Amino acid sequence: MDKPGPKERILETASRLFHQQGYNSTGINQILEEAKVAKASLYQHFTSKDDLGVHYLQVSRQEWFAGLDQWTGKKKSALQKLLACFDFLEYAMQQNGFRGCKFINMLSEIGDTSPVMSKAILEHKARLRNYLKAFIQDALTSQSAATIDLTGDAIYLLFEGAIVESKIYKQPWPIQKARDMAKLLLSQR
Repeated sequence: MDKPGPKERILETASRLFHQQGYNSTGINQILEEAKVAKASLYQHFTSKDDLGVHYLQVSRQEWFAGLDQWTGKKKSALQKLLACFDFLEYAMQQNGFRGCKFINMLSEIGDTSPVMSKAILEHKARLRNYLKAFIQDALTSQSAATIDLTGDAIYLLFEGAIVESKIYKQPWPIQKARDMAKLLLSQR
């Protein structure tokens, strides 16, 4: 197997550090030192720390949806697929030590200082919302569009809230409860 090049080492190191210690607490010099890359290599591949942050968010989004697809792809019904999203979330949160959502964490650090990163975060959340809503639409085929939309948003908010609460408590129970509530919401329709 080939040794990762400078760009890959920079991105892997930045991704690990951004998620473990935060974007604002991670300096370029630390990334370069741990990636064993010269500063010239960094600016050859990334125009700024914000550009590196955007790449981090893009890679995180690809990994997130690949994981979701893997977990939901094994299920047959729309309800099973939706519930598998919560199962994947529980697994992912346990794997990352209950550090929370990379996107929410990044937004809480950058605020309005980086429109390009804010846009990447919003795109991720919109895609996740639509991803969940697609399963809800398939599960509630006999319901009105308004009911499907409202139920979809309720379940999306349960999902997002479960991320935050799971991070706070450093336990999976908020995700498990949100999963149960999502199942109950769909069974009552």
